[in-house]
Amino acid sequence: MTTISSSTFLLAILPDPGWGAFLLNFGILGVVVIVLYLLFGILRRVFRQFSSDLALVALNVSETPLILIAVAIGLKLSLVTLSVTPTSYITWFQQGLTAFLVLVVAFWVVQLIAEVVTYAFRQYAEGSEVMWDDVLAPILQNVLPLIVYLVAGLLFLQAFGVDIQGLLVAIGGLSFILGFALKDILANFFSGLVLLIDTPFRFGDVIELANGKRGVIKHIGLRLTELYLIDTHSQIYIPNAAFEGQNIINLSRPTNHYYYTISIPIKADVAPALAVSMMEKVVLAHPDTMGEIHKKLELIDQFYGYSLPGLKSQQKREAGRQRLLAESEVNTVLAEIEMGLAHLADLISKLERGGLDIKERRTVQAHYLELCQKIGLELKPDQYDRRRRWLTEATGTVSESSLIGLMRRWYRYWLKDPDLFQEDQQTLKQEWEQKIDLLKIKVNKLFWAISNPKGLETRLDDLVERFREWLRENFKSSRNEWQDPKIWINDLNGDYTRETLVRFYVDDIKLEHCERGQRILSEMRREIVWHLRQSYLSK
Repeated sequence: MTTISSSTFLLAILPDPGWGAFLLNFGILGVVVIVLYLLFGILRRVFRQFSSDLALVALNVSETPLILIAVAIGLKLSLVTLSVTPTSYITWFQQGLTAFLVLVVAFWVVQLIAEVVTYAFRQYAEGSEVMWDDVLAPILQNVLPLIVYLVAGLLFLQAFGVDIQGLLVAIGGLSFILGFALKDILANFFSGLVLLIDTPFRFGDVIELANGKRGVIKHIGLRLTELYLIDTHSQIYIPNAAFEGQNIINLSRPTNHYYYTISIPIKADVAPALAVSMMEKVVLAHPDTMGEIHKKLELIDQFYGYSLPGLKSQQKREAGRQRLLAESEVNTVLAEIEMGLAHLADLISKLERGGLDIKERRTVQAHYLELCQKIGLELKPDQYDRRRRWLTEATGTVSESSLIGLMRRWYRYWLKDPDLFQEDQQTLKQEWEQKIDLLKIKVNKLFWAISNPKGLETRLDDLVERFREWLRENFKSSRNEWQDPKIWINDLNGDYTRETLVRFYVDDIKLEHCERGQRILSEMRREIVWHLRQSYLSK
């Protein structure tokens, strides 16, 4: 008995040999789809082990589109193997498959942009100090999908035989008319792009508009900018062209410390030095104002919370004392690190003449690693490349006395402030953790520059100085004399009183729903007047 294979039997019973190849390709397509399903299952288990979920999200977003793309391509290749004369139905089916491929690819790319690329960019922006990072993400999220869909629409029409060149010419002629009719919308659109790319602020910054109103930047769209008005607790939407043309004051830059001024009358016969001394002590005693910490700790029990005594004042005084003590420790370590970086820059400047040899490079590296220990980082080998080493956060009791450990202890005491709102608990923690993460990144970058100069030996001292400057100006300053309170006494008024101007900085204008400064201003006026009257120095 002669055995006949299944493929031979299939080819024998089909009316045309092309159908056999078609069905064979169709079977291969089924196998490919099954293999893809199994492959996605295996990759999903592997990607779940990663610390970041970007690979897993990209896999989930890509699974259905890739399978649909494989099916469409398989069907197109299978139809090509048919030796029958193409009919209008087969031609239309081929064109439909091409158009379907265009739509699926466009949908896949847009999903990758929205769920993977934009999300990854936002994560990068959170750890970056460059302003345009925060605002470039909306361009990726809003503009790129429009471009993808526009290109996909043209390719979709081309798949069905539509003349794209003629369509583009028609669109070009129509664009002139539309541009004139929609000039205001286009002006807002391009102003929005300018604001997004060349922006003087971040989302969440407190700004003052030309009319004196204060608001918080919530969103910059392609046509409108959304602000939250603090005084009226309302949203305002300003066309980008109008917003770009205003003179805007950013109250959150360069720091969140804001300068307040109040006017206090005193008796004309009062010794000015005595009144100035009293007012300076009252301002320094407030836990939420800026000033020399040791003086604030000495004065907080004598001059804070007496105008409105109660349990909250006691809680505020104790929480303020703990926060000031913790900040004092932070400033001490930070000052030591800044001084160590200055000495390191001087050392590199002396050694770099003629280039650094291996011994000198190791000397510089050893000095830098000592500073890294004070910061709270220790050298560990990379998990995947044992030859590559990273500075990672130290653990144990050593980390608690490091800069990072003390920073966390400081802002946790800050979270105990009874005046903070619930939203501040998350905002304050997020802000300082982002700064700590950025500190780790900058320390590692400088470590790699020191370990592998690659022609940068003569610029290492400049890199160290830049890092030191960033610590002092952008991370946290150890001491700023210009933030101390200042009191000025004016000339006599007609009612035989003197007006005094009391100026002071508050610690963070963005806290308490951006009303922290007004609350401190009111408390400061009340405390100063109370103490002056107790000393018979006020009118």
